[in-house]
Amino acid sequence: MDDLVQKAQIFLDILTAARGKGAADWSMEDLERAFGWARYFEQASARIRSKSQIADRLDRRLKVLASTEASPLGHQQFSLQLLGHAKQFVDQALLQNSHLPPMLYSVVLQRCGQNLGSQNQLMKDAVAFSQLQSAVQLIGHMRELLHRNHRPEVSDCCQGRDIQVQTDASLLLQFLRLHLVESAPTQRTRSSIGKKLQEIVVQQQGWETVLTALVLNVGTHGTTSDGPSIDGESNPICRFLLQWVLQTEHNRIVFQVPSSLLVKVAAVYFSFYKTYLSCLVEWGKDMVVTGHTQQDRTWKHRTRDDHCSFEELLSHVLSLLKGPLHVATATLKSLPAPATSPVNRTIWEEILQTPQIISIIQTNNLQE
Repeated sequence: MDDLVQKAQIFLDILTAARGKGAADWSMEDLERAFGWARYFEQASARIRSKSQIADRLDRRLKVLASTEASPLGHQQFSLQLLGHAKQFVDQALLQNSHLPPMLYSVVLQRCGQNLGSQNQLMKDAVAFSQLQSAVQLIGHMRELLHRNHRPEVSDCCQGRDIQVQTDASLLLQFLRLHLVESAPTQRTRSSIGKKLQEIVVQQQGWETVLTALVLNVGTHGTTSDGPSIDGESNPICRFLLQWVLQTEHNRIVFQVPSSLLVKVAAVYFSFYKTYLSCLVEWGKDMVVTGHTQQDRTWKHRTRDDHCSFEELLSHVLSLLKGPLHVATATLKSLPAPATSPVNRTIWEEILQTPQIISIIQTNNLQE
């Protein structure tokens, strides 16, 4: 019995390690060792339980053993009955440990999936999550190597940035598909996803990632000459992402995301198009004349800095007019009406009279 108690101490140490940060350094051999000890105790427990007196004495020794240190079993007592389910406790400890390497995490999940049966939806979701976790870690290593070993030219930087954003957006779509499509989402799930999205958008290129996911999630679609008409309402991922984006502070999106991407989203989602255009119109209302010459006038935003300059507003309008025909036509029709007096000429008339805008309208044969 003393030998068995000593071995039980080894098993407790393994469970403690399975729950700790040290699991990050585990190898396949460490994993097999943990499962080997678990199998040993399940077999030993089955033999001893048939001998009631020995079983009672061992139970008392095990309870004392676990009470002498911080138990890795939580609120459960260390007992012979628990040892009969040793593999389950090893699985639980490892699956709850975020430090476990993704490849080992996947092995544990596959083991659990085989034990619980192929129809267990929870395990299917968990396996999918582990694959996503592995992909994220692999991409992280690839980025680190690229930054360490390669100093790209400017054009390479732009291309690398686009690849990074599209990769992150693809991973985000996998995450959303797992929680919104392949399982029945609860309000708690939606709230948790919203918090994750908030964490993403405060990161560098975070908004680009979210909006790119909206674009990537739309396959082939039709449009009309009257303006963008698809809101993806039949798609739970599009619907959730779009609603979340439209509930945020829109000015941040306009100033943090390239106008070319904003136009791509606007071309597909009508509600986003309306919100984007509304932001630009409000921006124009807050522009005031600070000086003028015979040729032109100088404009400045009432409250904001250079991010709200005439040139920046012009660049957004240019992007919309360079976009798909239905976007360009709808934008031209939606801009505020011109003033009746040349003296009171609005900023929109100033914009529409710029050589860049005139050239686009003539080239594309746009009609107001």
